[in-house]
Amino acid sequence: MGRLLAESTPNQSVFIQGSIPLHVMRMSITGSIGLIGIFLVDFLDMYFLSLLGHAELAAAVGFAGSVTFFMTYACVGLSIATGILLSRLIGQQNFDEAKAQLNGAMIFTFLITVTMVVCFYPFIDDVLFFLGARGLTAVYAEDYLRIVLLTLPFLGLALCFSAALRSLGAASAAMTTTLMGSLVNGILDPIFIFGLDLSVKGAAIASALASITMFLTAFFFLSRRYNFFVKIDVHCILPSFKCLLPLAVPAILTNFATPFANAYLVAKMSDYGDEAVSGFSIIGRIIPVAFAIIFALSGAVGPIVGQNLGAKQIDRIHQTLKFSYIFVVVYVIACWIVLDAISDWIGGIFNATGESAALINLFCDYLCLAHIFVGINFVANAFFNNMGKPSYSTIINWLKATIGTVPFVYVGGLYYGDDGLLWGQSIGNIVFGIIAFVWVKLYLRYCHQLQVR
Repeated sequence: MGRLLAESTPNQSVFIQGSIPLHVMRMSITGSIGLIGIFLVDFLDMYFLSLLGHAELAAAVGFAGSVTFFMTYACVGLSIATGILLSRLIGQQNFDEAKAQLNGAMIFTFLITVTMVVCFYPFIDDVLFFLGARGLTAVYAEDYLRIVLLTLPFLGLALCFSAALRSLGAASAAMTTTLMGSLVNGILDPIFIFGLDLSVKGAAIASALASITMFLTAFFFLSRRYNFFVKIDVHCILPSFKCLLPLAVPAILTNFATPFANAYLVAKMSDYGDEAVSGFSIIGRIIPVAFAIIFALSGAVGPIVGQNLGAKQIDRIHQTLKFSYIFVVVYVIACWIVLDAISDWIGGIFNATGESAALINLFCDYLCLAHIFVGINFVANAFFNNMGKPSYSTIINWLKATIGTVPFVYVGGLYYGDDGLLWGQSIGNIVFGIIAFVWVKLYLRYCHQLQVR
């Protein structure tokens, strides 16, 4: 274990030399295992609750997930901003400043997450009603959220610390952080849900403890293994906030786009009953596990682009983008082959029947291929964020979440029911994946022309 974790120490910028494909694959694979750790918490909750045989329970986790995704993606946005800031400083070999900025990012993340919980907590039932949750489903979803949301600051700090570890090139440490969370959740879920007969509240308690575990693990690595904390200087906090805020605001807004689109889809799915919501919720848990490597590309590409930008090695940024696109296409096609082969089995393990099973089969047999364009979008986001243009990522994602989602999903549902909702979402992903790709190409051409002049 010691040899595995000692892959980087804060005295070198590991991404400004060596093979770009190896850097991208190593960071993506280790990052994906870490992401699986985060999303597996949700996946396990859904799986164990589905064993109880009540569609309302699975639907409740789906509605609750639409809410927690907003919070989680805000934390991811904060961690992206932290990673951008630290990777640039590390690329410049400015480690003391990077440590000071991490302290500012830690305090900033804590304040933002606590504020979100305080502002949102009194209105949980109203939000669930707005999303379409009714009856027992709404009661279960509220029970789940009132427990999970209390540990949001721990999750936010865990993601912040993981971003710092990735910026150092400590991919295995970041991966271990989230795997520890999923391990705790996997052990406690059956104990609380079945052993103590706590049902949805048991799943929520297990998820909350998983977030706390991730926080403690990440803190251990940064403080003891990498000695990457310095004493907090109150006079440095405000300057640190000023550096982080221009990166954090667009990153958070960018990440809010995805749960916004997801919430709209859940609301539309609720028109077709709990089985449709349950099917869509199961798909929402399959996606981050099956395509974790694609989701991890943002975290993988970001530090590589950031360090090479800090070192002014633009050619290596070009190489990173080119290989990332190839990597996305090959990986998604491989995933499609596997998902198509096991689609019936996936529905079976979640006890999915009727509309729920039909939606799962539709996604696995055809629509999962659209994640080629989702992956391209992720690469574009990481590129623009680290090139100092985070507003471009915000624009792309919100256009996809609104123009690329609402009309396509509405028309699809109008003519083809709940199947049409998924088709509409996939077509929107394809259109805006192409737009993101073209925008990156045009920006690179513009940067090249500036260099020539």
